Amino acid sequence: MGSLPAQLDSPDSAMAFAIDTAGDYLDGVVPGGEADPYRAQWYIRPIVDRLDSIPALAPVRRGDWSTLRSRNTFRLRPGRSLTEADVDAALGYAEETRRAMAALHDVRRTDPGLRLQVGIPTPFVIGFIAFEARMLMLRRGSLRPGDRVLPYYRPILDATVREILRIHEMLRDNVVFQLELAAETLLCAKTPAVLRQGPATAVGRAIAHLVARAPHDSRFGVHLCYGSLGDKPVVAPRSAASVVALANAIARYWPAGRHLDFLHMPIGNGKQAPTRPGYYAPLSRLELPAATRVIAGLAHPEQPLEQARQALAAAESAYGGALDVAAPCGLGRYTTVDRARSAVAHAVALARTDP
Repeated sequence: MGSLPAQLDSPDSAMAFAIDTAGDYLDGVVPGGEADPYRAQWYIRPIVDRLDSIPALAPVRRGDWSTLRSRNTFRLRPGRSLTEADVDAALGYAEETRRAMAALHDVRRTDPGLRLQVGIPTPFVIGFIAFEARMLMLRRGSLRPGDRVLPYYRPILDATVREILRIHEMLRDNVVFQLELAAETLLCAKTPAVLRQGPATAVGRAIAHLVARAPHDSRFGVHLCYGSLGDKPVVAPRSAASVVALANAIARYWPAGRHLDFLHMPIGNGKQAPTRPGYYAPLSRLELPAATRVIAGLAHPEQPLEQARQALAAAESAYGGALDVAAPCGLGRYTTVDRARSAVAHAVALARTDP
C-alpha cells in the first residue's frame, strides 16, 4: 500500500521488491518507496518534520514519535498564515516522484503497463497529525475548508492540488494517486453508528472537492486505514460497517471524469482477520463504481493460511464477488524487509485460485 520498510531506501529497491515478491499477482502499480528512515513507523513524519522549518508555525509540543501522542505538533503564530509558506516543498510529493522517474522507466521496459503509485495523505490527515485538528463536522456536517477553526486546511489543500498537477504533468496516465485517509477512517470508526453518516458525508464531499481539481482522466485509489504503530491498529471495530459507510460516501460524491481505480478497506485487529460472517455482512451494502476494484486488507502474515482463506471467503460471500487482497496497512509499518516480504507472500497465497 505504498510505504515500505526503511531499508528499501530507493525507488529502484522499492520497485524491485514489489515486482519480485508479488510477481504475476502485482496489481499494475509499483511504489516509489516513499523512502525515508522514518517510514517504518510514521509514513507522515517527514512531512511534519519539514513543516518545522516554516516560520509561520510555532511548536506546541515535541515528541519522539514512540506513541500517537508523542509527536511534534504546531500552531499558527499570531497574525501569520500558511498561505505565505512553501507548503508544497513540505509535502514533497513531486520531488519524491522525480526521484522515482528513472526507476519507473526501467521497469516499464519489461512491463509497459505498470504505473507509479504516489501516496497522498489528505489535508485533513496532515492537520490531524500536525495541528491536532479533530473536528470535521461543521454546519450540518459539511467540511468548510475556509472556516476559522481549520486555518491550516485550505493552504494544505491548495498545495496538495498543485503537487498533483505537477506529478500529472510528469507522468500523465502513468500514475495512480493513492489518497490516504487514516484520520477520516478513525473518525468514522469512533463515531456511533446512528451519528456516522454526518462525518462520512463530510469526508465524501471533501475528497470530491480535492479530486475535482485534478486533471480530467486522472487515476486515484483510496486507502482507508485504522492507523498502525508497532503493527497495532488504533481501533479494531467489531464489523466493517464504518468503512463501508465511508466508502459509500466517497463514491456518492466522486466527481465525473476522474477514475476511482481501487478502494482499500482495512480488516482485522492487527494480527488476524475475523472468520465470522457477521463482521463482513456490511460489505453487501457497498455501492461503488463498477470499474472500482475493492481490496480487502486482510492479509495478516501471522494468521494461519487456512483461517485467512476462511476470512476471505466470508468477505467475498458478503460482498457478492471476488475481492483483491492486501495488507491492512502500508508495508512500512513492518520494521524489516523480511516481515514485509512475508506479508506480501501471505497476500499472494490468498490471491491464488489454486489453494
